[in-house]
Amino acid sequence: MPAAVLLREEIEMSNRESNAGDSRDIYTELAERWCGSTYMWLDYVPENGALQNVLREIFSAEEAEALKAVPVRPVPLDYVPLHEIAAASALPPKQLETILDGIVERGLIFAGKVAGGEKGYALIKNGYGFSQVFYWKGQKNELTHRLAELEGDHAYRKARMSLYVSDAHKTKAWRYIPLSASVDPQWQNVYPTETIERVIQKADKFALVHCTCRVIYEIKKGESCGHSTDVCIKMDELAESVIRGGLGREISREEALAAIRKAATQGLVHFTDNTEEGIKHICNCCGCACWNVGAIRRRLVPRDMLMATYFIRETPAGECCGCAGCVDICPVNAVTVENGRAKVDPDWCIGCGVCMPCCPTGAIKISEKSKQPIRTKNLKELYTRLNSEREQRLDFKTISSYM
Repeated sequence: MPAAVLLREEIEMSNRESNAGDSRDIYTELAERWCGSTYMWLDYVPENGALQNVLREIFSAEEAEALKAVPVRPVPLDYVPLHEIAAASALPPKQLETILDGIVERGLIFAGKVAGGEKGYALIKNGYGFSQVFYWKGQKNELTHRLAELEGDHAYRKARMSLYVSDAHKTKAWRYIPLSASVDPQWQNVYPTETIERVIQKADKFALVHCTCRVIYEIKKGESCGHSTDVCIKMDELAESVIRGGLGREISREEALAAIRKAATQGLVHFTDNTEEGIKHICNCCGCACWNVGAIRRRLVPRDMLMATYFIRETPAGECCGCAGCVDICPVNAVTVENGRAKVDPDWCIGCGVCMPCCPTGAIKISEKSKQPIRTKNLKELYTRLNSEREQRLDFKTISSYM
């Protein structure tokens, strides 16, 4: 019998034994904890139990009980000392450690060292493992097929997208960085992170994983969208966690730069944390399969409610030959040709610069947007802002429900 089937049967048996005579649903408790006031998993727990179904698929009841004791911290990869987790758990410390280490081995929680060298653990959260860990290996097996089906639930997807979407003037977790060839050298001096190469040069450790969105696309469609999957890069602490969990392979800085060049030749869009420093991952997204570029391409969510975009394309009059090459390559369908000249929709252009290399006359210019989104210095500032805004929004909803 396949190992995946045996593991699944063991989890189901553990669930039945743990829940026998117990009216409490540990998975609902965990779901509510991870969808609370912290920017974590989903915006809310879907009423149809879709999130609990995912949790039951990946965690035994014993594992869920252990995870319940791990504090939910706002900033990703903020490791909690084992003794602090043990103090909040009803499980014996050694048993708790064994359970958590088993989850680490499956890549479903991250482990690292805290001050003083003590072992610590960090929950996976949106963009930092949830639910990418299942697909980073690029595997298309029984488990990934089942999870892709569960996560395809309409209520689940709605609750997930709702976490990303906010008013245009609010902080965004993610941003696009234009292709380096499209960035004016004067901006490179002012904003060091405006080139993807500089992001890579600042990091010390790298891991290469598969694109979650395109792996799911291939699972569901049974075919590739035509873009490579092995082009997503994790850096520094996230890279260490990915490598430790066996979710990706360690690569050199030169290999990371080669992956970026590969992505650029395929017209993929560089996607990163919306910070100036300490960026932990680079995704290279397409409009075919990826949750962010695809949503903008299909006009499901207004650009500025979903992503931070700092640049926009301009086409000076008289320089465009009307060849329409940029129309075909634009990942968000923001370009048309009217009266023999390319016309860009300023409400939907994401300023990615993907169109620039294909222009035979050099007419395409990437300029700073006049109205800039909120920019943060590092991950701590970014997630402090995201969590503060989330708490304010939830408080407003609570007050409104009584009016």
